Amino acid sequence: MPIATYLEATSSSAPPMSQAAILSILSRALYPDGGQIGSVEVIRTESMVADGAAIFLLDHDHVLFLSPAAHPDAAAIQAQATQAMAAHGSVLAERILPVEATGTLAGRSFVILPRCEPLASGRLRRLLQTPKVATTILDWLRRLIAAASSADGAAAAEFRRSLGALVAMQDLPEPLRAEAGRLDAAIAAGAIAPRHVPMHGDLWRNNIMVRPGDGELMVIDWAGGTAAGYAIYDLIRFHQSFNLSADRLRRELLWYRDALGGGAEGLAMIRAHLLGALGHYANRLGEFPRERFVALARDCYGAVDSALMGLPRG
Repeated sequence: MPIATYLEATSSSAPPMSQAAILSILSRALYPDGGQIGSVEVIRTESMVADGAAIFLLDHDHVLFLSPAAHPDAAAIQAQATQAMAAHGSVLAERILPVEATGTLAGRSFVILPRCEPLASGRLRRLLQTPKVATTILDWLRRLIAAASSADGAAAAEFRRSLGALVAMQDLPEPLRAEAGRLDAAIAAGAIAPRHVPMHGDLWRNNIMVRPGDGELMVIDWAGGTAAGYAIYDLIRFHQSFNLSADRLRRELLWYRDALGGGAEGLAMIRAHLLGALGHYANRLGEFPRERFVALARDCYGAVDSALMGLPRG
């Protein structure tokens, strides 16, 4: 499907644009030196989420993300978030694709990124690829701890706002809400001093890609990410998506325990970071169904609780 046909089929008010006019706009954005786009291939025109972009491959090496009519700023938000996160240090930036171009078509924002390949889809290929993916991404998440900001009053206040959101959400499991309340009180009393850690927020299989040529793993879709984020949540979502073993998760969490203060303090910080992340998103649900969030929170909390079984709560 040509981009012009897609725009006409999904726009109710914007005047139609010719394919030539569209390619001229995209070419100027992608090739400011005067080059012209020679080929366009459709990757997808429909998404399972309301703000999901239509995706086209340009000249075999560049990927165009075009916002849907109902969310014309979606691609611009993605581009801004990607660039903002890449600016927060080399450790974070090493897994982020550079934004090649941005602009608008028929009132909808677009962003162009370098082409990458999805992770393996076949069962055997997944089994062979997963160990490398797990080693690479888990090491990267660990190194983000070292790149985190220092504990301060602003971080403590934000953690408390996030934990308070969980306490107020009556449909969450009572043990989770009670733990959020205990951790909020511990932060208020100065018993633990949390610090922000960069967070992606949706670290699952479809958001991890392979860069052609060198095979490096790259992480896409940073719209829900924040540099003032929380550790642990990305680890748990990655663990769930890749079905890592309970023993692997426990070993990772024990490393985080030591990195976040050690002993009882480190264990408390693990839970403070996980619940802080959940509270962060509870305050920003938007169109995300509340019942899905409740199920997500329950599963994440249960995964950590199970992995740390037998250890003090901190």
